[in-house]
Amino acid sequence: MSLYHVEPPASNAPKTNQQFMSQSPPASAGTEGSPAAALPRHLILFIGALVAIGPLSLDAYLPAMPAMAEAFGVGIVRLNNTISIYLVGYGLGQFFGGAFSDQIGRKRIGLIGLVIFAAASVLIAMAASVEQVQWLRFVQAIGGGFATVICMAIVRDVYPVEELGKRMAMVTLIMLASPVIAPSIGALLLNLGWPSIFAFKALYACALAVYYWVFIPETQPGAWSKLSVLTTLRQCVEVVTRKSETGQRPVFFALCMGLAASVFMTFLTNSSFVYMEYFGVSESRFPIYFGVSILGLVATNIYSMNRLTQAKAPLFFALGLRIQLAAVVALAMIVFFLPPSAWLVVAAVAVMVATFGLAGPAGSSQYMAHFHKLAGSASSFYTTLMFALGAIFGSISGYFFDGSLQPMVVTMLVASLASNLVFFGIRKPVAAARR
Repeated sequence: MSLYHVEPPASNAPKTNQQFMSQSPPASAGTEGSPAAALPRHLILFIGALVAIGPLSLDAYLPAMPAMAEAFGVGIVRLNNTISIYLVGYGLGQFFGGAFSDQIGRKRIGLIGLVIFAAASVLIAMAASVEQVQWLRFVQAIGGGFATVICMAIVRDVYPVEELGKRMAMVTLIMLASPVIAPSIGALLLNLGWPSIFAFKALYACALAVYYWVFIPETQPGAWSKLSVLTTLRQCVEVVTRKSETGQRPVFFALCMGLAASVFMTFLTNSSFVYMEYFGVSESRFPIYFGVSILGLVATNIYSMNRLTQAKAPLFFALGLRIQLAAVVALAMIVFFLPPSAWLVVAAVAVMVATFGLAGPAGSSQYMAHFHKLAGSASSFYTTLMFALGAIFGSISGYFFDGSLQPMVVTMLVASLASNLVFFGIRKPVAAARR
């Protein structure tokens, strides 16, 4: 699962990674004795609030990054690196958290993740150096990964297949609202000092943990005795080496999507510098510029939820990747050949981000169609690969930082070109090989 993307389940399409997170059949919602019957009426709102930890943890402190850099006496690149570090930790948290939740239960993993996230947030607010922030962001990200990876699995545990689309649509809308709202919250709290942003994150996680502990029962019972890191790693190797009946390697779909997601993550890593330092946008106006970039992603995710089918998945995937490349090329033209214009950059970025709402769900459905019993491990591997690539490309853009937008744009262009080249080498998907 991407930070800003939830794959749309559809009865006529292959199950996506979140739907596969639980290997047990879903209970019939609302029947006596079923998990759904024992759950609160506002379960979906809770799940949406829980999955929002991902974008909230990244976007809320973006307006504060220049102030944090000044407070620690470092350049903006050192603060940008905290995003790349977070992406690595978040991917690892999701990789192990998803498999562990199948083994020891969703609730244990969710509560452990929320406690880690809250504790790390408090310590970041008290940090005395940027090095401390970087290490604590890694720990915070692992907790965030644990807490959010269980969300779609809970939905799959509880609700019957015919209700998944309706339930997931609401979760998606709640989740996608957070990257629009989070920078505004951060800009408002910045008036109290940048530590207040991380104190808010800690309170948010604590409130979710209390609600989860008191009101949400376990939806996938497990036992500590089932916990096995070795089993998780073996399943990961099997995912990577899997071949379909025609010799196709599904892992290349994951690589292709990871590279496409890295385009946006590279921009996310540099967004505070782009708008606030390069274009001089104020902290109060930063959420407007950043939020416009996310609105297109909201629209394309909703469109995919309503229109995506198994037959249309290859078309959606190809279209999303090609439009993304065109948008990055347009951004490069703007940066290299035109006078600096914040709104031209916003327009190109908005199109670029929106394309993942087409390519992400379509690519996930084709990738996950090759897995059945290994679906949970396949989902975790994809998530980890995506965030690892995002961290790598974000770090590369920071390494070549020269005070202009050119290193960032070139890095994004390389990632988009690589994604399209990998896609070019993928043969037409065939019927999934079932284990």
